[in-house]
Amino acid sequence: MKKLNFLVQIIAFAISITSCSTTVIEEVVILGPVTYTTNVSAIIRNNCLPCHAGTSPSAGLNLETFEGVQNSTENGNLLARINSVSNPMPSSGKMSDILINTIEEWAMQGYLED
Repeated sequence: MKKLNFLVQIIAFAISITSCSTTVIEEVVILGPVTYTTNVSAIIRNNCLPCHAGTSPSAGLNLETFEGVQNSTENGNLLARINSVSNPMPSSGKMSDILINTIEEWAMQGYLED
């Protein structure tokens, strides 16, 4: 009985640590203003620019500038593609929920640049 009780305590502790760490990660991403320069540009650079930059960007979508990313997010194209289950962007696979949530929060906060 003591072993079972100990095991239950260890499992409860592990669950509480996991819950806390996840919450902290999510809070770091969504607390305070999310800006293009501080938060979003690195996500776009690392996940989108390999295909969506230059003189002939994929699908004619150039995401090299703040305006390009803002316009694509405002019209719903960017968010639809990065949230797509059947055909996510980037083509290498769906971005993490934390990165997607950062872009969504940026949009909800009004597309702050700096």
